[in-house]
Amino acid sequence: MRKELVQEVVDEARNEEANLVIWDRRDTFTVESGDLANLEISDDYLKAKMQDGRATVFVEHDSIYKLVIEKERSRRTGVRAGFGASAE
Repeated sequence: MRKELVQEVVDEARNEEANLVIWDRRDTFTVESGDLANLEISDDYLKAKMQDGRATVFVEHDSIYKLVIEKERSRRTGVRAGFGASAE
């Protein structure tokens, strides 16, 4: 994935105060909105300090294949009739 695209998605997540979900070749993880301030984007990788600095994750841009901005969903009132599922 290109650095410019990663930067654009990260900026949007910061502006929306949303979580950022990252899929790479090996794993999927979520950077919570409060940890986005500690996210660094270099030319080759993304560095995320998470869990109050207890964990640091490095992800190479080339290994990222999906970025999702996860906005908080509003809760529905009343009975929920059904569920949603997605497959990749």
